[in-house]
Amino acid sequence: MKFRSSSEINKDCIEYYKEQKNKWRNNFHFEAPFGLINDPNGLSYYNGEYYIFFQWNPYGCEHKYKHWGYVTTKNFKKFSIPKVAISPTDWYDKDGCYSGSAIVRDGNLELLYTGNVKDENNNRESYQCRAVLSKGGKIEKLGPIIKEIPKGYTAHFRDPYVWEKNGKYYSIFGIQNKELKGRVLLYSSEDFDTWKLEGEIKTNYDNFGYMWECPSLFELDGKDIFVVSPQGLKAEEFKYQNIYQSGYMIGKLDYESLEFKHGEFKELDMGFDFYAPQVFKDNMGRTILIGWMGLPETENVHPSKECGWIHSLTMPRELSLKDNRIYQNPIEEIKNLREENVFNLSDIQTDYIEYNDLLSNSYELKLDVDKNTASDIEIRFMASDEEYAVFKYNFNEEICIIDRSNMLFGDKSSRKFKLKGKNNLKIDMFVDESAVEIYLQDGMEVASIRLYPKDLSYGISVKSNDGKLNINSMNIWKMGEVEYCE
Repeated sequence: MKFRSSSEINKDCIEYYKEQKNKWRNNFHFEAPFGLINDPNGLSYYNGEYYIFFQWNPYGCEHKYKHWGYVTTKNFKKFSIPKVAISPTDWYDKDGCYSGSAIVRDGNLELLYTGNVKDENNNRESYQCRAVLSKGGKIEKLGPIIKEIPKGYTAHFRDPYVWEKNGKYYSIFGIQNKELKGRVLLYSSEDFDTWKLEGEIKTNYDNFGYMWECPSLFELDGKDIFVVSPQGLKAEEFKYQNIYQSGYMIGKLDYESLEFKHGEFKELDMGFDFYAPQVFKDNMGRTILIGWMGLPETENVHPSKECGWIHSLTMPRELSLKDNRIYQNPIEEIKNLREENVFNLSDIQTDYIEYNDLLSNSYELKLDVDKNTASDIEIRFMASDEEYAVFKYNFNEEICIIDRSNMLFGDKSSRKFKLKGKNNLKIDMFVDESAVEIYLQDGMEVASIRLYPKDLSYGISVKSNDGKLNINSMNIWKMGEVEYCE
């Protein structure tokens, strides 16, 4: 395929934002103007701005022709119009510029990514590549820094995540060994030009999926956090229910022996649509995560592809460590998108509340409730006489169920997971036009969901099927739109 120039694609992006948005376009979740986006890449704070790079096929809603696109923002309310950062135009990345990361070095933003190459028989080659963004805004591709696949591993070798420690640069890569098991390799560099293989990071998981994608390794409150997206885990009743998973382990990496002493693998998101998260630290010392609000091999369940676009990214989430687990909450700047507080009440006992005066699916619901005599709580949203999605929580069994089987469009599956909260439930739910994020128990668990409601499915209700609830507080804010400008 002959690619269009970056300037031509960038011009189309500018034209898009002059037009009326089509159905299901989100207001505060990032998505590309057209085509398919997936993994967030190169997340950085650089030169006074946040840089969000992302995998992008600007030509269609399929996993082909992967470019890197990017936007910048200073406040997560106003963003630059998306642009092409890296195109698959060279021998080492001709079949796709795959995922990677970034680090600020010598006044520039260094980008590492995987170049994907396939021959006429669809055999894969992987090259680990470098590009650099200067303060002037120019991005220059510098070619491969690692050309060979290490012995004992397949060509599934990708997704560099880079950091600096004690004056040395490190990068980990997701890889598959010859026994078809997922692994992670560690490389190091003194000068960012020459990279040395240190070896395979040793974990407690020997047989844990056939490929480990999009690894991250970072420090949080003195602990090493290893984030990875394993493929090939068997579904269980309360976990691993997506086609592929993303989660973390907490521990400590010995950089000499490469032994990683850690706890159990815990999923980062219990919803339907979350994969390939990336983590970075900003100028305020916050540890921020952004994930892909989608999954590989699920494009046919998203009706937005008929409109010429598919998938989005999650809101940025600040990570904290508490009781040896990660808590996630929207970054503070998200509150600046709140507009009118259209509903609020406190200190009442009830078994049913309904609100139907919303004029769009762009709002935040914050609810703090005690069980009182109730055994459960059920929240219906994106609701009308024809359809609704539902969140349920059983206080006695401590089980959550999220069910989208009553929606008219899109996937109709459900999710079930455990959540601590015998007597109390705290919910912070962000509903966008086709994206929902639910933060539970102050960020102990999170669930990301893509939903495609019919027109006028804006209702929301809270009820108990058995007994009364104590509503400590319930607020609904309208949420505004982020702005994209040149």
